[in-house]
Amino acid sequence: MMQMFANKQDDRNMLDTQNGSWVHLAAPTDEEINYVSTQHQIPEQFIRDALDKRERARIEVQGDISFVIIQAPLRSTDGDRVLYRTVPIGIIRSKQTLVTICRVNHPIFAELSENRDSYAAMHSHFRWIQAIARHYLKSVEELDGKIAMTEAELQRSVTNKDVYTLLNINKSLVFFTKSLKSNQAALRKLMRAIGTEMTERDEKLMQYALIEMQQAYDAAYIHNTNLSNLMDAYAAVIENNVSNVLKRLTAVAFIVTIPIVIATLYGMNIPLPYKDEGAALTVLMSTSVVLSAITGWIFYKKRLF
Repeated sequence: MMQMFANKQDDRNMLDTQNGSWVHLAAPTDEEINYVSTQHQIPEQFIRDALDKRERARIEVQGDISFVIIQAPLRSTDGDRVLYRTVPIGIIRSKQTLVTICRVNHPIFAELSENRDSYAAMHSHFRWIQAIARHYLKSVEELDGKIAMTEAELQRSVTNKDVYTLLNINKSLVFFTKSLKSNQAALRKLMRAIGTEMTERDEKLMQYALIEMQQAYDAAYIHNTNLSNLMDAYAAVIENNVSNVLKRLTAVAFIVTIPIVIATLYGMNIPLPYKDEGAALTVLMSTSVVLSAITGWIFYKKRLF
């Protein structure tokens, strides 16, 4: 899909190239890639690099063209148990045109296209990067709420479903911390590469973008660390519960063994003391109960129950 927006607030969709226009490519076809590459004199490889799902955050500068790839959070669909993953977004800026590329139609593009106040601001790398950083912060807040809900469920009853939920949230946070770290490195490199060409507004946007990207990284890192500790704690609780159950079952089995042994001995077809006495059964049952009770009391004192 290809969309073009003019440098006029009242003319949002057009097919002609103008200074300050914004071209957005979402899962583009080969024809759309070739058109944008030829029409805006952008190397085709720049566009295709941004469509590679394994592409990491990086920048390139060739003459008047600067190419930035930033990893952005993307909510998973199609039954993926991992709530959030990351996807590369390419931002190509020339003196006339801004081109954004993504292999999916990321929600951030709709937000920015509907809420932009001026195309001059949209024509800056840093305006986009700041928006991506804010998207990270919102995503981390959502994951934090999901962790709190799952933790409340685990406190009532430990189930495999809740444990797997925490594991999948942890995967999302790992994706976030890894991507945010590479994003920060790419931002600093971009600032060094075009630092002399930045306007005062660009410098402010750059500082805001760096601050919010750092905030997103810190939040994701802290939640990731806390979640790892939480999972370790629940693993220890589960192991302790299993140990307690086995300990109690062993104690019960030992107590039950006493009357079984006595009954087995007096059930043999061999001479045994008092087996012919009239009260033999009562005495044997009473003895079994007393011995089992004494053993149970000893185990209770030893905290085996």
